[in-house]
Amino acid sequence: MQLTGKVLGGKTTTITTKTGTKLEKTRIRVLDIGEEAINDVISYWIDLLGDAALTDQQLAAITHTEVVIQIRRVSLSTSNGKAYLNINGGLILPLNGGEPIQSKLAQAQMGKK
Repeated sequence: MQLTGKVLGGKTTTITTKTGTKLEKTRIRVLDIGEEAINDVISYWIDLLGDAALTDQQLAAITHTEVVIQIRRVSLSTSNGKAYLNINGGLILPLNGGEPIQSKLAQAQMGKK
């Protein structure tokens, strides 16, 4: 699944997994500009983990630009009576074409095919 949107901002951090290993995580806020959201203002928080995570320079380069994001996983969770939509993303491509933002991830995916 893919999401067409405008990146509003984000943040990259390092998290520790349950097994104790360190993992890069980028969380970006994306305004949905796809056909399904034509009359609504819908924005999502999308998590990019591991190879999909962005460096600070990559994040700065795509902030306020329109992109296509590969959506890997969507799930729902609840906490304190509230529901949350959890979205994990993958490869990010500029909307008007061009090279993938995460070149390392793109090369890894090309090698699998």
